Amino acid sequence: MKRYSGIIILLLLAAVVFAPIDVPYTIESVAKALPLQEWIFQKTPAGIISTTLHDHRTGLVRNVEGYQFDRGDLIEVQFNGGWKTGKGVKAGETVAAISSNSLDEQMVRLKSQLAVERANREVLASGQKKQLLTQLTAEINLAKEDLRLRKLNLDRVQKLYHDGVMALTDLEAAENAFNESSATVKVAEKAFEVGASGEKAEALSLAASRIKSLEKDIAFLKEKQGKYVISAPFDGLVRFEAVPAGESLILEDTSATVLLIPVKVRDSRFVKPGQTIVLELLDAEATIGAKVLDLGDRVEMLNFEQVVIVKAIVKKDKNMLTSGAPIRCRIRCGNVRVAEFLKRSVKWR
Repeated sequence: MKRYSGIIILLLLAAVVFAPIDVPYTIESVAKALPLQEWIFQKTPAGIISTTLHDHRTGLVRNVEGYQFDRGDLIEVQFNGGWKTGKGVKAGETVAAISSNSLDEQMVRLKSQLAVERANREVLASGQKKQLLTQLTAEINLAKEDLRLRKLNLDRVQKLYHDGVMALTDLEAAENAFNESSATVKVAEKAFEVGASGEKAEALSLAASRIKSLEKDIAFLKEKQGKYVISAPFDGLVRFEAVPAGESLILEDTSATVLLIPVKVRDSRFVKPGQTIVLELLDAEATIGAKVLDLGDRVEMLNFEQVVIVKAIVKKDKNMLTSGAPIRCRIRCGNVRVAEFLKRSVKWR
């Protein structure tokens, strides 16, 4: 009797296994959620400022931009007031402004020189020679004082360079500044000679040339200052981080979420690029639809199992997915026959 019972049980099991019944096949994993794009504005304790744009859909860094300043320059970064983590930001909205003490000083100096040059031109055009010579003398003195300061700075940098403290680029910058200031003194002295000689046409031409050059330099600095006003590259949510490596403002593109899902190598053949999958969020007791973007071609070890990373994209998820947080999930890979389910589920050694 027992022998017949065993046979009956085997027959029933065989009937179940080979019956035309479909059962769902799922893969459990712990996914990591990332925003579609992530833009990072960072300032390090050393004063280095940079922006980086990560495209998590492709896995590429699309853009990196750095902001260089002179050694010893006083830099200040001002973020948009009132912003807190989680605030929504629109593309083009001002995120932060960088101010450079050195750049501001250059702008003030050039505008002062421009005002002097325009006054000189007016005096020269009106024929008031005495006033013109007074203006030109004042400009020579101003240029010589600037040259004296540049020479002191050059001597200081040369000494530090020979002591191994300063870089060659700092020495070259100091030499260029000194040479530029020296040329300014010569031009100012030439302008005085022309003014004193009474050659009005030549003096007017020289004054116009210097005004044009100063206006060009000021326009260049204004353009440079404009680049120090940082705007959001896309719509998203902002958050702030303060770590030993520096302070960061991070903008996340929440129009979609990219999921990195480790899947066992033996299960990876059941997931294909372009496949639409359903994710069961085990902690949130919810389901969301996702589309597989690609499967990683590198095998990694996770909990003593060989896995590959499946990258999937989820359209706007109504805040069910927290960026960077581990998410326990179950991938539904469709329905299969019982025999196929057992074949996939049993781990043969």
